[in-house]
Amino acid sequence: MTLPQREHPEAVVEFDATVNWYEAQEPGIGVTLIDRARQARQDIADWPDAAPLFTTADDGTVIRSKAVRGYPYRVIYAVEPGMILILAYAHERREPGYWLHRLND
Repeated sequence: MTLPQREHPEAVVEFDATVNWYEAQEPGIGVTLIDRARQARQDIADWPDAAPLFTTADDGTVIRSKAVRGYPYRVIYAVEPGMILILAYAHERREPGYWLHRLND
């Protein structure tokens, strides 16, 4: 069963900024990032519990992360009743946990 997804607004902003940065470095690699992130999100939708556990929030919410193939980014998400909440498109080595407040937004 494929679950619907909702992106936190801040996740959308950070992803767009990342794509624009990559496109400015070399045309085409930002577009490839979009395709790879789309594939990661499809995998998450198809198998929401398959990605490794990333952390557990204070309220007990299980947060998982899925790698974006070929890029140092992970799709950080929580499975909520009947849907998946995309919390962040986070760089693997920068500011861990900066997105945790998004669970309560």
